[in-house]
Amino acid sequence: MAKKPTTKSPAPTSPKPVPAAPDAPSLKKSYEAFVAAALALPQEKVLPLRLDVNLIFANVQQGVQSVQPFLDRLAAELPKLPTAELAKLQTLAEALLYAHAEAARLTQPAKRAEIDAKLTELLRLREKLLLQAEVFALEGIIPESLVAQIRAGKGLFDAAQDGVALADLYGAYRSQIAGKHPFTDAQVARTAELGHALMKLVTPDGARTTVAVAAQKAQDERDRIFSLLLLRHGELRKAGFYLFGEAVDEKVPTLGARQSRRRDPGEPEPAPAPLVPVDGVRTP
Repeated sequence: MAKKPTTKSPAPTSPKPVPAAPDAPSLKKSYEAFVAAALALPQEKVLPLRLDVNLIFANVQQGVQSVQPFLDRLAAELPKLPTAELAKLQTLAEALLYAHAEAARLTQPAKRAEIDAKLTELLRLREKLLLQAEVFALEGIIPESLVAQIRAGKGLFDAAQDGVALADLYGAYRSQIAGKHPFTDAQVARTAELGHALMKLVTPDGARTTVAVAAQKAQDERDRIFSLLLLRHGELRKAGFYLFGEAVDEKVPTLGARQSRRRDPGEPEPAPAPLVPVDGVRTP
């Protein structure tokens, strides 16, 4: 009797690596890169912000674009000029945009309608993400205790915390759940964004409000970042005068200068100022 041919089971395939979520441009990251240096400024060098931050950004951008092609020459001919700092001035101007928006947000009391809109969006995303997480827990993909902890609790502040916790959970188990749920990276990130925003707007039961203290701190940080930018932009102006002489105001305008000249046809338009974040949401 002939033996039946044996068939080998296919070798298990290892899961494909899941690429990391793209690192989106962030004014907050620009702010975080400079806030320590701004806080280290002596008090006597700190000046209040009195200029339009969007005008400041446009003038810094133009000045950096004018000087950028000559940085190597400046480093060789003016070794004491901080050319490395000049190259980062546009990022410092982005930090000022963020600091200014934060100061404005904390200074103005939150509107009830704004809180309700954010909460409605968050609760919708929270419930969908949480139901899916509970399915993953039943399948043993995610520990049940982590999901149960998020489900427990009531109130607005707890819902805001849940938004952050769910985004962290989906991030921690990203490789295990990839392709097994319908949510995009943007939806998960939006859930965390809404949670963070509401945690700043909603006070836990029994907690003392710290809005006034937070607003004062944000205003001080904004003024310090502006003062740091003012000092470093002075070095950019020195470079501009060295390179362009009497044309310095056209090539490297002062922070508060308003441009009235028409650009040459072949001259590229400067990129628009980054969207200013309000309550963690990037809006025009």
